[in-house]
Amino acid sequence: MLVILCGLCLPALLIWLCQHLPWLDKAGVVVLSFTLGILLAASGVLPAGDDIRALQSTLAEVSVALALPLLVFSMDVGAALRLAGNTLKSLGLALLAVMLVSTVAAVLFAPHLNDIWQIAGMSVGAYTGGGPNMAAIKTAIGADDTLFTTMITYDILLSAMYLLFVMTIAKPIFSRLLPAFQAPEQEQDHSVFRHLADETAHAYKPLLRLTLLPKTLLALLLAGVIVGAAVGIAKLVPGSMASAIAIIAITTLGVAASFVPAVRNLPNSYPLGMYLILVFCFTTGSMTDTGILTRLNMPLFGYISCILIGAMVLQALLCRWLKIDTDTFLITASAAIMSVPFIPVIAGALKNRALIVPGFAAAIIGYVLGNYLGIAVAWATRALI
Repeated sequence: MLVILCGLCLPALLIWLCQHLPWLDKAGVVVLSFTLGILLAASGVLPAGDDIRALQSTLAEVSVALALPLLVFSMDVGAALRLAGNTLKSLGLALLAVMLVSTVAAVLFAPHLNDIWQIAGMSVGAYTGGGPNMAAIKTAIGADDTLFTTMITYDILLSAMYLLFVMTIAKPIFSRLLPAFQAPEQEQDHSVFRHLADETAHAYKPLLRLTLLPKTLLALLLAGVIVGAAVGIAKLVPGSMASAIAIIAITTLGVAASFVPAVRNLPNSYPLGMYLILVFCFTTGSMTDTGILTRLNMPLFGYISCILIGAMVLQALLCRWLKIDTDTFLITASAAIMSVPFIPVIAGALKNRALIVPGFAAAIIGYVLGNYLGIAVAWATRALI
């Protein structure tokens, strides 16, 4: 019971602290939730044992399963497709690059890494969509908890280095290879994506509004119905495929529901989904073997590094072939590797506000496709190796 209470309540405490301490909020509630879980695991404060670990694993799986449809409900997929423009072509190259590099690197690293097909699938989910996709694919393919936690830890470190590179010297470097950006004639309205861009702790404040409580509960109920329906669908297939089919069904039903205006306009579906992701991050962190922080798994670290570097280089070469400009290349590469809230930050670093809407659109499309692509690459890699 203590484990469940900590998993459900401590992220709320972190949000409260971040709302009152701006310097703490700059680290990001998601990273802080994961870090707090690791610290508690290292301290030995939380109870341990196989039963406790099974409970933690269940809480993590349930929270991410409910989070997936909630996150998708408020995403206007139709608007994303309409507003993507030339960015859609560049995003396609980014997704293709991640898939190809992940698969080729899996073949090269197979002698050095066990369950490389699971690593490849989760990597593609993370670097075409985001952390929720990676978590969903982990459940879908039955990946080991320790492997997943290690990958998250390395991902946080390497993604921070990737973001720093994109925001500083990436544009001067790739400008030698790609043409300059041509500004559109009209500036696009990005209000339809505004709620996705706020990564601060203040984005969770609407969850406390009592007037919105009925609609918040309705969103949670609808997510529960979708998860239940997906589990029912998964029971119709062989056991080895059940988890993957469940995740695919949850994603598909969530996207379908987002096309219904009444569902898409539910006010608290996105922050509630993100809160469940915080629960997932804290719970996953609390399951961490802290030895991964002191014993670096060089093959796994090298594999993830290879994806980040290789996918970016391959996409740049493909963009040169199709004459896609530097800024569009960088915003779509970042949309695939990072996530929606980072788009305004990267657009600001590129000094190109015109890319905010296409960047949002690209990141949303990546979120939607991430589960499908990650599971497909996992299965294809397993068959290949």
